[in-house]
Amino acid sequence: MSTHVLIDASDEDNSSSGRMAVVRYFLDRPGYGIDNSSARLWKDPPKSVTASDIKSFLEKQGIVDVADCGTTLLEEVYLDRFKCYMLLDACEKDKIRFDFSATTKQEPGILNVRLTDISTGQVESGSPSGSSTVTSRICNTSPIGLFAFSMTVGMEMMDLTGKLCPGSFDPSWVLTWGPYAFYVSGLLQFVVGLWEVTRNNIYGATAFMSFGSFWMANATKLILTTYFPADIDPVLLDSSDNLGYCFRNLYILAFVMALFKQTLTMTKMTSTLIALLTVQLLATAISPYAVAVEWIAMIFGWIVSIFSFYVFTAEFTNEVYNREVFKLYPWKKEDEGDTLEVYG
Repeated sequence: MSTHVLIDASDEDNSSSGRMAVVRYFLDRPGYGIDNSSARLWKDPPKSVTASDIKSFLEKQGIVDVADCGTTLLEEVYLDRFKCYMLLDACEKDKIRFDFSATTKQEPGILNVRLTDISTGQVESGSPSGSSTVTSRICNTSPIGLFAFSMTVGMEMMDLTGKLCPGSFDPSWVLTWGPYAFYVSGLLQFVVGLWEVTRNNIYGATAFMSFGSFWMANATKLILTTYFPADIDPVLLDSSDNLGYCFRNLYILAFVMALFKQTLTMTKMTSTLIALLTVQLLATAISPYAVAVEWIAMIFGWIVSIFSFYVFTAEFTNEVYNREVFKLYPWKKEDEGDTLEVYG
């Protein structure tokens, strides 16, 4: 049920204009946006609001410190007509104004402000638009994590394909599979997850560290059974452990379903990738009990590998060009046009 907010203006003197604006503001960080922003009421704003007026209001309200503006904090305002954010400095330079002449206390105007902390980055001027751009010292490592994930699933499917289609891959393949599973699938993804912690990207950190750990565990078994079979009890080597395999994959499936829930605030590409992975993991968990399900797991595994490689290419390219070259289709319309992350 929606809530209707009534603004009481009874304490205003008779000379007040009756105009009102709601200034919504949020920090530009993963998980933050308009939907969970804070707000302040701007009573009697000018009929025609300038960028300087907005800066002055933010400073008077204690939202920003005048000493931080342009040095450790970038202030951007949302332009409804163009559906994008623009730096207040650029708005001031281009003499952009916001019309609040028709606003009232019952129907206030809305001003959306995005604040970007650049204390860990550096500002470069001279962009084609005449505004400033930010180059962060902490780069986004999600693309290499996505590539590692794509390669991981692909190599896992090569192993499964060799089992279902004997002769499709040379038996010596297993000598390469173990080391790659440990260093690329496990260690690389785990390091990417640690790096995402420094960027305050909880989703990327959780996903990559978890999958890195899963694969370091799998790779340890692969390396031991491939290179040191004589040191392992033959009874253990010959046992299939179908139930344990099933339960292990069901736990990972539950984890991935929790990841999927979070993607609904990110991009549709991310949601599609995790949805495909969910189906593949479900088939993998049941596969020891039916060969037909193994084939389903293999087919979806190849789809996940190919699709995740495309997502890696999209995010990597968008990060390099600092714009949306490949569309990621955000769930929130206000995020369209921004340089979005798949895992963040």
